[in-house]
Amino acid sequence: MFYKLKLKRPDAIKSSLMTEFMKNGVPFKLYTGKTIHTKNWSSTKQAVLSGEENYDIINKYLDNWKNETNRIIETFQADKIRLTKEAIQIQLDKAFKKDYIEKKEDAINDFTSFMDFYLDKKKDKKRNLQRLNQVKKLVLVAFNLVSKKHLTEWQKLSSSQKSRTNLKADKKLSFEEVNLKFIESFREYMYTAKFTVGSKANKVEKNYKINYIDKQIKTLKQIVTTAIESGFVLPFTWNGIKSEKKDVDTVYTDFNEIQMLYDEQLTKKTEILVRDKYVLNCFLGMRYSDLNKLEPHFFTKKNIAGKEFIVYNGRAKKTDHKIEFAIHPIAQQILEKYKFNLPKLSAKEFNDVLKIVAHKAGLRGLERIREIRGHETIIRDVPKYELMSSHAGRRSFCTNFYNEGVSIAAIMSISGHQTEVEFRKYIKKTSVRLEIVAEQVFAIQGLRTN
Repeated sequence: MFYKLKLKRPDAIKSSLMTEFMKNGVPFKLYTGKTIHTKNWSSTKQAVLSGEENYDIINKYLDNWKNETNRIIETFQADKIRLTKEAIQIQLDKAFKKDYIEKKEDAINDFTSFMDFYLDKKKDKKRNLQRLNQVKKLVLVAFNLVSKKHLTEWQKLSSSQKSRTNLKADKKLSFEEVNLKFIESFREYMYTAKFTVGSKANKVEKNYKINYIDKQIKTLKQIVTTAIESGFVLPFTWNGIKSEKKDVDTVYTDFNEIQMLYDEQLTKKTEILVRDKYVLNCFLGMRYSDLNKLEPHFFTKKNIAGKEFIVYNGRAKKTDHKIEFAIHPIAQQILEKYKFNLPKLSAKEFNDVLKIVAHKAGLRGLERIREIRGHETIIRDVPKYELMSSHAGRRSFCTNFYNEGVSIAAIMSISGHQTEVEFRKYIKKTSVRLEIVAEQVFAIQGLRTN
C-alpha cells in the first residue's frame, strides 16, 4: 500500500507532514513527526527539497516511516488485530522513538500507569486531553485508588484548577482487573455519583446527566481498547455495554425571537457585542470556537453567476474540515460593523451575558425540559433566557433554514456537519413548513402531459 504524504497546513509558513487514507472503510490520519517549511515540500516528488536544512536526512526518515507504517498494518491484518490509529501510532513510536518508549513502558506496571502513558501521548490535543483526564480522575475515585487526603485536597480545588491538576493514583489497579466487570462497575458508579455546584453559601448536589455518563464510558473504552491492542490487557467482549445516549432537550430562537434580540436597545458594550455575535451566528451556524476566532482574512469578495458575494473560507476547529460559503446579507451587515474582526470572549462570559440579553429582549416564556440524571428522569419548566447558550445560535441556523426549505445538503455545507444523522439532532422542529413543501413539489415538472 502506498501512503501519500501531505502538508497539514499548506497555506502556513511551516507545517507538519501527515498521511490520510482509508482502510476497510475507516479513515486514518497519521503524523510523521516531522515539520518543515511548506515552500520546501514537493507533493509530486513526495520529498523535501534541498532548501530545507538536513533535507536528505528527513527524506530518508520519511521513506523509513512509510515502509514501517506499511509493515505494521500488514502485521496487524495477518494477526487479525483491529486497526486503530492509537495502536498503529504506538508501534510507530516503538520504531522511531525507541528510547523514549522503552523508558515509558518501564513505568507501565498497572492500568493507572498505562492511563498516564496514554494521556501523555495525547498532550498535543488539548480538547481530547481534557476529556481523557476527566475519565482518568473518575476511575481513580470510582475504584478508591486515591488516598482520602489527596482526594480531599483535590476536591477543594475550583473547577478550573481541577482541570489543570494531575490527580495521581496512590494505589495500583492490576491489568487482570480490567475486564467487563470493571466497565460495568464504573458505569454503576457514574449512575450513583454526585457532584456539587453553586457557591459556598448555596451548594447543590446533583447526579451526572445520562449523556455525560455515556461519554465517559466511551472514553474509558477507548483507553481500555488501546491497552488490549498493546498487549497489556486480555481481550474481552463488551457487547452488553450499550450506548444510552439520549436526545437532549435544547432551545433555539426563531426569526421573530432573533428580531427581538436584534432590536433590543442595549447600552453596555459587552451586551451589544454578545447580542451581535449571537445574531451573527444565527446566519453562520458555527461552533463557538470557530465564531470566536473570526478574522478579516477568512472573508473575500467573489463573483458568483455575475453577482458579487462575501465568501467565508476556513476550517472547522473541531473536525479540521474546510468550509466555504457565501454569507447571508444580515451576517455581512454585522461583520462590516466590526470590520470583520469581532472582539473575542470566552464561552463562559458569552453564555452568562447572553442570558442577560435574552431576558432584556423578552425571551422569558417557559420551556419544558427533560433531564435524565443517574437513574432519575427530571422534568421542569425553565424560562427560555436561562437556557440560552452559544450553541443555540448554531442550532437556530440549522432549524430556521431547514424550516424555510433550504436543502439539508446546503445547510450542512455551511454548518460543517459530517453526517445527516448528526445534523438532524440540531433540528428542533419535525417538518418543513407546508407551503414551502407545496411550492417546491409543484415546481417539479416530472412528465410532459398533453
